[in-house]
This record gives sequence, C-alpha cells and structure tokens, in this order.
Amino acid sequence: MNRILLSALALLGLCSLLTSCDSFVFGNVHVDYEDSPLNAKAVPHSGADRYVDSLLKVKVSEPLQNPDPEGAFKDWATCLVMFKEGHSHGSEGMVHGNFVYHNAPWRQEEFAIIHNGMGPWPRVDIQRSSTVTYLEQSEGKQGPDYIRIIGGKLKRWGLVLYFFDKEGRLMNDRILEQSDQYQIFFTVSEVDDKGQPYEVMDVRGTWRPGRDQFGEWVKGGTIDPKPIPSPTFAGKSTWQDRAKLTPSIFQYTYRDTWVHDAMGDGVRELFNQRLLPPLTKDDANWAVGPYDQDRVGLKGHFNFDIEADESDRAHRDWPLEITRRVDPTTGQGGRYTRPTYLLPRFYLSVRVMKCPKGKKALIPRDTYLSRHSTYQFLSKFICADAHNPDEAKEYGADSQWKDVLRFNIPIKVFCSSFDTDPTTIDPNDPFYYFLGQEIGLRSEEALEAAQNVQTHGVGGGSGLGNWFL
Repeated sequence: MNRILLSALALLGLCSLLTSCDSFVFGNVHVDYEDSPLNAKAVPHSGADRYVDSLLKVKVSEPLQNPDPEGAFKDWATCLVMFKEGHSHGSEGMVHGNFVYHNAPWRQEEFAIIHNGMGPWPRVDIQRSSTVTYLEQSEGKQGPDYIRIIGGKLKRWGLVLYFFDKEGRLMNDRILEQSDQYQIFFTVSEVDDKGQPYEVMDVRGTWRPGRDQFGEWVKGGTIDPKPIPSPTFAGKSTWQDRAKLTPSIFQYTYRDTWVHDAMGDGVRELFNQRLLPPLTKDDANWAVGPYDQDRVGLKGHFNFDIEADESDRAHRDWPLEITRRVDPTTGQGGRYTRPTYLLPRFYLSVRVMKCPKGKKALIPRDTYLSRHSTYQFLSKFICADAHNPDEAKEYGADSQWKDVLRFNIPIKVFCSSFDTDPTTIDPNDPFYYFLGQEIGLRSEEALEAAQNVQTHGVGGGSGLGNWFL
C-alpha cells in the first residue's frame, strides 16, 4: 500500500512539474507586477537612515503652519533634505550615488532639517556635522552653515526630501498617492532662508593675470579670493528674474518613484519611475521618458554644469602658471585660458505647489507628443519644468499652481570639475586652488588630498555605493 501511495504521489508531482514547464515554454505565465522580485531587492542605504530613525521618534506639540489642511501635506512638521554626490548612470536621467569615502576632502552626503512653525518662514537647520570634512574635523573646525557643492558636467547631486508630520510619521508615500496634485519647483531664490533680500555672490573673487609691456600674459598675476556680487545676477532681484536665470546655474531632473523606498534600480530608466495618469507601473515598458514621468520633486538630482561666461574678461586668463606643462623649447609654463564658470553662492528655493485634481499633465513640446495618448486636452497641461511653474502660459493655457509651502536652502558651489585640465595634473589648476581655499589647504595639499577619492565602493562595504535614482 505504501508503495502504491508513493507511486501516486510521484506521478502527481511529475504531472505538476510538466504542467509548469508547459506553461513556461509556451508563454502561459502570469506576471504579478505587485510581487516582482526586482522590488524585493534590499533598499539601498544612505546616511539619511540615521536621521530618519531619529525624526520618526519626534512628536511636535507646538502650533504649526498648516497650509494644506485637507491635502497630502496636512500637519507637516519637519523635512529632512539629503544632497548626495553621484554621477550619471547610463543616461542623463539616471544617477548612481558615489561611494562615501570618509577621508575625502569634500563631503559626499550633506543634510539639512527644515522645521515648520508659526513664523512666516520655516527654520532651516544645516547639519554642520555633515558639511565638515575629516581634515577640518581633525583640526577642531566646524562645518559651514551651507551645503557645499562641486560643480561640473561629471557631477550629479541627488536630492531626496523626507517629509514628516507632527506625529513623527513619514509622509512621502501619502504625498505620492496624491501626486497628481503636487509639484515641487527649484530655482535660485530671491530671498534668504529668513525671507530677506540677498545678493547672489561669485566665490571666484577677483583675479588679474600678469601682463608685459606689450600686453602679453606673463607669470605673476594676482588673486583676491574675497567673493564678489555676481554680475550675472546684477539687478535681478525678483523670483521671476532669478528663475529665468536658474538654468544657467543648475538643471534639476525629476526621478520620483511609485513608493518612497525604491532607490535600487539603476538599469532601466523608467522601471521604478512614477508615471503620469492614466499610466500605471505596467506601462513602464512603452512609456517615454521624461515626458511620461510624474514630476513631483521628492526625489531627483541636480547638475551644476554652470555655463561659462565668454564675456567675462576679468576671469578669462587664470593668473597662476600651470607649471607641469612647461614648453621644453622655450622653458615657459602653461596657461589656463579656458572660459571659466561663475561659482555661485545662493539660496535654493524649494517651492511646493498644488493644482486642482485631474489637471496635472506635461506640456507637449513637439508633434510626437501632441499625438501621444497621454496628452489630449490643452487645459490640463500645467506640469512644468522645475524652474518655471508658469510654463503653461507659454502654450496658451492657464497656470493653476498655487503655493503650499516654501523654504530656502543656502548653497555654495565652491569649485567646479570643469576647471581642471584632464590631460595633466597640476596644483595650480583653478579646481585645486578653490578646493584648497574652501577647506583651508594650499593648492598642493588639495591636489594630494583629492587623489585617493573613490567613486565606486568594493565588496559591499560601508561605502553605501549601491544607491540609484
């Protein structure tokens, strides 16, 4: 009897296996997109974890401004802001967070905590322990009260906003569930974090190359590193004026995901990306990026690839000789004559705005998009570029964005990877000069400190290099 029972069970198992194989071979497979193994990957970690764990335990009892009492931002109390250094990954749309190298001469993760209250502006608290380098810390120095940024085409700076309500609950998934009504805009602000007017500064300061009696460049110019008001922003004092100039300072790319805890897929451009209604996550294979992406602003990245100012003759010829490019026939050193960038110190305006339900869609910009099934009614086209909430007006539609909340974060782009010669290494490059100026090193010391910085971690160590957006 036992032998007969065992034979029957074996036959049943074989039939089941053959049925499964038949389904697999002939494509009779149902894919449950809600239970994809790709979503089961471990959530990439970052230095934000420690802050989030702490803020989840904070309950706020004092009165708060509540500008969205029936909406997704009801009872918001704090916002954790993380800037994370990275690089382009596969396309301009994707970013891979750099390995966190704790001995680097700059910080690769920096944080600010924004506190809501009853005042006219939220309080911006830069986490100075996150902006200080290990070299400064070893000398007993404190980090600055602004976010430090290295500009240049090769750099991406991921931005993640973590909103918490007064009970200490993370609000991001609630906001994403109602993302069809919200968009966060990013511009150069016209006021500081307390609402006062300020000047956008150029931290290159002033320099003058040496000239001989014939007006030719010679070794021995001067540099005054004291920041000066930016000529680019002279007379540009309104939010609209500075918003128009924002693309010359930075570009922001929206990378919002379907749920908050999804920062681990760096292969497919749209797999984890939240799409505009009526599209769902099942449509990721045929959606068109970035046109079909829902622009929310809880996640994204900046590129501070600032435009070179060809007309700025005062900063055209770098006064320091690039000594390692000595001409063997003349014995003369090299010159740095490439047009240089503005290195701005400014306040980043983070502006949460809301539109009526069902109105949010992206503005079509060409013939293909006007035929796209997502874009049918011009009256809905109010989703806009990150620096221009009124973009719909340029296409004959009314902008229906209304302010919910806003705060301004101090930013300093203290050097740019553009300002170094990729064919040689020289401490007199502007990159190393300004890097040294920022953290109190001579150019030679800044060059040496920058040589061992790692971009990718190895072996899954503590470098937190698996972060994608």
